Amino acid sequence: MARSLSRRAFVGASAAALSLASGARAPAFAQQKTSISVRIERDITALDPAFRGGPHDANVIRCVFQRLAALKLDGSGLELDAASELKQVSPTLIEFTLKPGQMFTDGFGEMTAEDVKFSYERFAVAPVDGKVSPYKADWSGLTEVEVTGTYTGRIKLSQPNAGLMAIAIGDCSGCIVSKKALTARGAEHNTKPVGSGAYQVVSVEKQRGAVLRRNPDYKGPQPAFDEVKVNFIQDPKTAELALRSGELDFAVLPPAIAEPMRGASGLSVESQPGLAFIWLGINMQKAPFTDVRVRQAVRLALDVDQMLLAGFNGKAPRLNTLIMAPILGQWKEAPVYKRNVAEAKRLLAEAGQTAIKTRITVLNQPAFQTMALVAQALLREVGITADVDVREGGTYWDAGKGDAGKSLDMFMLRFNGKLDPSFLMQWFTASQIGIWNWQRFDSPEYDRLAQAAIVETDPATRAEIVVKAQQEMDKSAAFIWLTNDVAYVVRRSTVKPAFLPGALDWQLDQFARA
Repeated sequence: MARSLSRRAFVGASAAALSLASGARAPAFAQQKTSISVRIERDITALDPAFRGGPHDANVIRCVFQRLAALKLDGSGLELDAASELKQVSPTLIEFTLKPGQMFTDGFGEMTAEDVKFSYERFAVAPVDGKVSPYKADWSGLTEVEVTGTYTGRIKLSQPNAGLMAIAIGDCSGCIVSKKALTARGAEHNTKPVGSGAYQVVSVEKQRGAVLRRNPDYKGPQPAFDEVKVNFIQDPKTAELALRSGELDFAVLPPAIAEPMRGASGLSVESQPGLAFIWLGINMQKAPFTDVRVRQAVRLALDVDQMLLAGFNGKAPRLNTLIMAPILGQWKEAPVYKRNVAEAKRLLAEAGQTAIKTRITVLNQPAFQTMALVAQALLREVGITADVDVREGGTYWDAGKGDAGKSLDMFMLRFNGKLDPSFLMQWFTASQIGIWNWQRFDSPEYDRLAQAAIVETDPATRAEIVVKAQQEMDKSAAFIWLTNDVAYVVRRSTVKPAFLPGALDWQLDQFARA
């Protein structure tokens, strides 16, 4: 018997399908302010759901493209978007019906089930020009999207995918592109995307950002603002000055920058529990770190609490493993490593390494630079001399990719999370070596567990699998977990932002006047 998703509860990243609401939102009311400016900390890479560079792209993509259904702001379930109906017929079959009359911009016509098929299958099943999406794991198990009518189709899986609703269909990987537009524009589509959502992109300028304007043909809930200016400002101090001067209306900033802004005229500062994860990684395939004893020595030489105090003014909580609350599979008994200089020196001597010269590669952000300098001093005490290699965004984000990644030693990374453990786990499989697995962590057992977690539909069993996978990561000693971050939202007092838990995934079309 077919089961409707509308009555099933959403529990973190469990296999339960997400509940569906009618899709209605509170209507935007008339207001004088017609334009807002928001800050992104990384330059726009590609406004293509399948090849986005990260949340900085996704936050634009989500308001330009529609999805069958979209995550609610509180993360509790889904509300219908482009679909008038979405049914989980079985663990491996989902049926959908589109609302008629949803038009793509720039004259590319009406959205049909063919566009849904093209949008989803291009992640891995039928890649365009042979390009497989780095987000293909979001659609793990997808075999086909069968078109059964102009507006109807069936999503077929070879196996259950416990996170499909949360991390694919309801989020950026579920955004529906125009097959005609993407085929016609090719690479140009990355900066001139054709969507059917509340906003359309009117310009993208390298090193500056993008300008979005209300889509006059959009028939869904209307956004409160006619225009959104998305400003690339890498330096948080520059973002602070722009907020104080009134040039910016919204930004997420580090604690050291945001805290002093409390009480500033016209601004509101609010802290949110983080849903990102920051760690110091070690390249396991580069000597002398090929020896697990050397990696263990590095882990024992560092003082995570001291690094966090320096980098985040003590405002960010310590993270001891990959999965943080409230995500399913938190390893509550994960070891909390304390600094032990004597043991670190013993391990290095046992490995025949008493005078290591290395480097720590970091993004040129104050928190990372400060933590790296603390790590540098701590490592020196055990006989490891580490240079701090500070890089700008472009060269930093390419540092661990392809053959260049083979030359990395140690590095600090920040990945953004979602409310599903498989999303967080997917970046550390062997298939991600040379892409996002900068540790070059190659564990068949971890890969097996990561796959098992995707298909397991029982939440308790799935949680056990996720914990075991984290234990495999811990054995490698290639991950020194630092924090799951803390998000300080700074906004103009007249603007009410909209974002999912953790303040990583913004819903720009739902920003309103406070």
